[in-house]
Amino acid sequence: MKALRATGSVFIFLGLSILFFVLYELVGTSAITKARQSDLQADFQLALEGGALPDPFTGELPLPNPSRARSSVRGIARLRIPKIGVNVIVVEGVTLERLAYGPGHYPMTAKFDDEKGSAGIAGHRTGWGAPFFNLDRLRGGDQVIVETSKATYTYRMTTSRIVSPGHGEVLDGNPRSEAVKQLVLTTCTPKFTARDRLIIFLDLMQAVPRT
Repeated sequence: MKALRATGSVFIFLGLSILFFVLYELVGTSAITKARQSDLQADFQLALEGGALPDPFTGELPLPNPSRARSSVRGIARLRIPKIGVNVIVVEGVTLERLAYGPGHYPMTAKFDDEKGSAGIAGHRTGWGAPFFNLDRLRGGDQVIVETSKATYTYRMTTSRIVSPGHGEVLDGNPRSEAVKQLVLTTCTPKFTARDRLIIFLDLMQAVPRT
């Protein structure tokens, strides 16, 4: 009986540990990212309205309070996807640490303000705010908007792909597109796994300079 009680206690402990881990991954991490995004949104908007952006823009926005713990992380753009209700600040880099702040720009891809090339953005689909949770709902013709210090860019989705994690060539853009500037969004798929990658290809349709 003692052995059975001990075994039962172990299983209860393991079950509770798994439950707490899942709650942290889904709820705790999202709360952290939400707070960070709130600060990044405020800093980004303040910098745009205050005219304190570097000239030329280097991809980093100044922070009014350098004592903040996130002072090394800067917002480089605002990403909006109206169809799925996304409105987030994009940071530079796609490490796990950077993606805990929000979607990240692949450093090896084109900058948003470059004259040509394909810019890539990665985002979580589980935990850490899951900004790309509903990315699979996008269809051809849907719009994605990227706002930087220089302009507001409107992209239109052309197609999507599901590939294994090793297919880095997708960041070069849609090979069937003739658009000079493209945007590539990437996230894990299926939901709640990291088995494959969902890739969304978009062509630039309009660029409105900031006045």
